[in-house]
Amino acid sequence: MINTIQIVEFVFMLVIDLCFLVALVLLMLPLGIWRQAAFAVMKRNFVGYFSNPTGYVFLCLFVLLTSFAAFWPHEFFTTNLANFDQLNKFLPYIMLIFIPAITMSIWAEERRQGTDELLLTLPAKDFDIVIGKYFAAVLVFTVSLLFSQLSNYAVLLAMTGGDLDNLLLFSTYVGYWFVGIAMISLGMVASFLTNNLTVGFIFGAALNAPLAFFSNSDVILSNSSWIQRLFDWSLLQRFEPFGRGLISASSICYFLGIVVIGIYLSLILIGRRHWLGGRDGTSMFWHFVFRAACLVAIAIGAVLIVQHSPLNRLRMDISDQKISTLSESTTSVLQELAENSDGKPIEIEAYVGSSVPTEYVKTKYDLVNLLREFDVMGGSRVSVNVHQGIEPFSEEAILAEKRFGIRPQKVRTQSRGAPREEDVILGVAVSCGQRRIINRFMSYGMPVEYELMRAIKTVSREQRKVVGVVQTDALVTGAAIRTGDRVARIPKLRIIEDLEKQCDVEVVDASNEISLYLDGDESSEPKRRYDVLLVVQPSKMTPSEMENLLAALKAGQPALVFEDPFPVQESFPQVGGTFFPRRFQRNGNQTAKIEDLWDLLDLDIDRRQQKIGNNTLTSPWLVWQAASENPYRLDQELNRAGEMFVIRQPEGSAGSRFDTEHPAMKGIEELFFQYTGDIKQKPTSRLTFEDLVRTGQAGRIQFLEWVTHTQARPNQNELNKARGAANENFVLAAHIKGDQWESMTTKDEGSKDHLNVVYVADMDLLSDYFVEMRNSPIRNNVEYVTQNMSFVLNVLDSLSGEDTFLDIRNRRVSHVTLVKIDEQYEIAQTEVFNEEQDIQIDYTTELNAVREKLTNKVKPLQEQIQKMEAKKRDGKPYDSAKLAAKKALLDTEVREQQQRLQTRTQELNIERDEKKRRINLDAELKIQKIQQFFKLCAVVVPPIPPLVVGIIVFFRRRLREREGISNARRLK
Repeated sequence: MINTIQIVEFVFMLVIDLCFLVALVLLMLPLGIWRQAAFAVMKRNFVGYFSNPTGYVFLCLFVLLTSFAAFWPHEFFTTNLANFDQLNKFLPYIMLIFIPAITMSIWAEERRQGTDELLLTLPAKDFDIVIGKYFAAVLVFTVSLLFSQLSNYAVLLAMTGGDLDNLLLFSTYVGYWFVGIAMISLGMVASFLTNNLTVGFIFGAALNAPLAFFSNSDVILSNSSWIQRLFDWSLLQRFEPFGRGLISASSICYFLGIVVIGIYLSLILIGRRHWLGGRDGTSMFWHFVFRAACLVAIAIGAVLIVQHSPLNRLRMDISDQKISTLSESTTSVLQELAENSDGKPIEIEAYVGSSVPTEYVKTKYDLVNLLREFDVMGGSRVSVNVHQGIEPFSEEAILAEKRFGIRPQKVRTQSRGAPREEDVILGVAVSCGQRRIINRFMSYGMPVEYELMRAIKTVSREQRKVVGVVQTDALVTGAAIRTGDRVARIPKLRIIEDLEKQCDVEVVDASNEISLYLDGDESSEPKRRYDVLLVVQPSKMTPSEMENLLAALKAGQPALVFEDPFPVQESFPQVGGTFFPRRFQRNGNQTAKIEDLWDLLDLDIDRRQQKIGNNTLTSPWLVWQAASENPYRLDQELNRAGEMFVIRQPEGSAGSRFDTEHPAMKGIEELFFQYTGDIKQKPTSRLTFEDLVRTGQAGRIQFLEWVTHTQARPNQNELNKARGAANENFVLAAHIKGDQWESMTTKDEGSKDHLNVVYVADMDLLSDYFVEMRNSPIRNNVEYVTQNMSFVLNVLDSLSGEDTFLDIRNRRVSHVTLVKIDEQYEIAQTEVFNEEQDIQIDYTTELNAVREKLTNKVKPLQEQIQKMEAKKRDGKPYDSAKLAAKKALLDTEVREQQQRLQTRTQELNIERDEKKRRINLDAELKIQKIQQFFKLCAVVVPPIPPLVVGIIVFFRRRLREREGISNARRLK
């Protein structure tokens, strides 16, 4: 069904096309005023082309080929992007067929029919004839493009329901137009060389072929430098900015340069009657060859000047989604680098595989897109070399592994419901002098602009921010600990490894006084040793370590503190919750009082003393959130475990969960918490307390009660009763500041004025699980957008005064996808999920029935043995041999029944897996049928409009031919 949005969008595109046509007509208006002969030639050729049905045959062929190229490649549905990327690859080759078909008759037909002499004797200059014929061909091509654009646009409208980036698609076809007018000028040269239409077609294709095939120069050349030079001068490479929504001055200069060369050569050829040889036999052939060569040199020089000067930055992103627009922070950094030409050059080597799975398409697109913008905006200071289309075992892949360790990564993905494993190459190396940062693999969840800018900013500066990690039992920087006779190795957290890409990370031993300033000249202002401290689970420090930490905080040292009442043991097996005992000795076995830190920060943390046996334990509170707040309904674990919850920023300002005004919360819209506590400020506190993160509708449960109801006696009803009502909001993270928090002091006067601390009540935010979730957010057909990693890095940056990455760390380019295909896919996946749930219920029910049936078979024997053993205990007479025989029979029967149960369980598992496979296969077939339907429509519908117009023109022409002819003279 066609909806209102689709109609509005189609009308909008028509208006844009109309504006373009008006601008083109205004451009040609001087012909009708000052060059009337040229205007007459243009009108004659244009009308002549469309008054002949043959022209519509070529037009239908062009529309058909563009539709095939746009929608029939398998990559179109694999990439799932609503653009013409597939058509972009094939368009120059389609033009090699269509453009010569337009230009072959421009002059060759005139010479064949002998009308060239008539044109040359008109009171008009050669320029008028050439320019008139050129603009006629341009108008023919423009009309053809309009048919193709509107047809392909209508197909995309049907696939997206009207949600399209109109200006991106328009700029793409503007690029096609520039490619076409350049190729027309060269094709027109071919027509002036011969009077044979076929030869003119072949010459036209031959003259345009080099520029079209330069983009595939690696097929016949092995020298990478020559390959790159030829590729830079190819039609496809110069068109590329238009395909990204950019109107680029350098690309326009390139195409107009070809137009000028083609028109000038045509003028030389049409005027050869004057210079080829006169009465005296003098020829000016070499004279005009030299002039033409000079013009080519001037055109190439003009393109190079524009390309390697500030004029190259004259580019405008007209796309609705601004897919080629860099953030303000990125632009300012690149401009600063470009202006500082004295600095060391920054070299970026990117290696991109020939094919990537669906999930990686947007990452690949953004990576190549952004690197091209960096190359332009960075000027001569930034050199970018993008190696595209690399096969996993090619020479370039081997070179990438040898130089940078970038190698193919095996990734397992879901491609429209079907599991696939592919070798993917997607790595970047950024170097400046001896400094180098290598991202060996760009996972599809990584923010591309942030990763690139972080690497560029880090390698381009001499000094980096310093993050001091205070050593606690959490051992987040990794360590080897001895437990008894064994040595356990604790790996470094992946978020620390990521932090090391932009900062110097130093381990701080708080057992001694923490030195906050670097040693230097006493007369100069002391320089801070650490820009920020990271303290994880300070409750697992020794008393002396806690004392030194508090002294550093009082002195104004910025710090990020994580204190968790119950860390997830799978992530942090070496450390317990706030009131848990320490699990190993580190600098002694004494435990610091966490209350000292809370008192310093004026925090009122609830806990309860509870006596269990002879021991008195301190029980913290765990926050849980109502299932109605869960944005991932298909995640059963989140629905079941209320103490694991996701906080998502609601739309609008009402009920805000995050302090969006705080620098650390820029771009943060969703966080995932696991078994977190809450924090509250003391009523008498005079410190500034900024809530960074608050829950939605939530409640609290004491830890010991939670353990009782989830482990000792698992009962969901009792657990819900212990939880109570979710009718409160709790603070999970806060920025705590004194009156003079922006300054530090060398004296510890016990004051809180210089405090500058962010306190978070859940250290699980640091776990490797969330780093992996950031990198690969699609799991079990659910795409998670949690930003735990970004939140932690944002807080560290804001405390250290690094504001470059705050704007871009969570910035992602929005791409328009095939919404209708996505909707069908989501419907199919929902059906698969529901059917799999039913299958699992049936499987569990049948398996329980089998177990019960098999249990009933051995139950009589068990009862007989119990009776005989009861007689034995009571001293009554019994048959011992019979009891032994019964036990032996029972053991045999139990083994047989267990074997039967195991066999039946395997059969049920096979049946269940087979049903699930069939369900997923049926869902995939449904998606493929929808894709095939759109493919069929894409090639059947577009040629219909030009075909109908062509048929009308044919019959109208036949009727006009029959006018004024008597019936007796007509052919029977």
